[in-house]
Amino acid sequence: MNKKFSLITLGAFALGIVGGLIVPNIMLSIGFLGNIYINLLKMMIIPILFFGIITALTSTDQKQTSKITIRTIVLFVIMFVASFLINSGFVAILNPGSTFNFSVVEWEGELAEVSLVSFFATFFPDNILKVACENAILPIILFAFACGIAINKLNQKTKDFLVEFNTNINLVINQILQWIIYLTPIGVFALMGTTVANFGSSVLLSGAAYIFSAWIGCVIIAILVMILPVWIYCKINPIEYIKKVAEIWIMTLSTCSSAATLPNTIKVCNEKFNVPTELTNIIVPLGCTIHMCGGAVSFSLLALFNMQMYNIPMTFSLFITMLIAALLINMGAPGIPGGGIVIGATYLSLLGVPLTFIGFYAGIYRLLDMVYTTMNVTGDITANLIIKKSLE
Repeated sequence: MNKKFSLITLGAFALGIVGGLIVPNIMLSIGFLGNIYINLLKMMIIPILFFGIITALTSTDQKQTSKITIRTIVLFVIMFVASFLINSGFVAILNPGSTFNFSVVEWEGELAEVSLVSFFATFFPDNILKVACENAILPIILFAFACGIAINKLNQKTKDFLVEFNTNINLVINQILQWIIYLTPIGVFALMGTTVANFGSSVLLSGAAYIFSAWIGCVIIAILVMILPVWIYCKINPIEYIKKVAEIWIMTLSTCSSAATLPNTIKVCNEKFNVPTELTNIIVPLGCTIHMCGGAVSFSLLALFNMQMYNIPMTFSLFITMLIAALLINMGAPGIPGGGIVIGATYLSLLGVPLTFIGFYAGIYRLLDMVYTTMNVTGDITANLIIKKSLE
């Protein structure tokens, strides 16, 4: 059944592309189906995170939980830095920005405030229900951690009652999620059709150098930072790994949202790779928030491409600034309104790079976000496998 469903979803993905090319107007008219599908997935994010994390904390001793969390954060930072360095080397060799020409498109957006103070301020919201309504993942994760630890401190009778209640709620949430997943082929078909219909060949050709650099860079990162470590350290055959993860790639390319794909990411880790739920319920939410290998590719390419285009000399101190700023913005991204375009503009502004490219960047961003999101989620799955192996 699972294999058949995956084939149906893949077929819907292909049909959406064909439909977007042949009958773009029709695909645009049914684009609302894709939006409904994404909204349904996002509706499940907070319940899955909150009750899943509590389940993980109450079924695992606190020392083990601390070990998992620390190893996860350290691994995420290592993977991000490795991705940033490798892609920077690739972009420096390819040098795509040196001969790039584009028509200047005025960008009138506002920059986001990025600082350590504003980042840590998001840890402590004044209204937990408000941040839940806004799908602000990081505060919910921290609140769920606090609730899970508090339950462990209660007397055994009260703890058993709350654990059983939490387990029953989880069963209800998973059943609703299963119903939503059945709609995946429809959502994928509508989303891909709308994406292809919105992008004509002229946009693809004018942004080819940048889009090519982004996609090839992500392929290199996938091989060196994800597939290779899993093969060498976890002893998982690369072909087997790709076959199991491909199901998620269809989702990420369609939705362009790590958060919307989160329920399916957990499902793949649990069912395809046999990662225990007490691991996925901690690692995947953290990964969705602070671990984004696609972000490392995005930031390194954006900065170096613009520096090549404007002939800005690269120095060691500037490169370190690039890396640290990228890591900070990447971890704080869920709290920054306006998405990847605003984040990109903010990043260039911090580096002192002109923002004239951002107007053009906004026009092709959807095609970039498809592969960046795919890398983010693939990195989360890889982290699950590495942490699982390390604990064994």
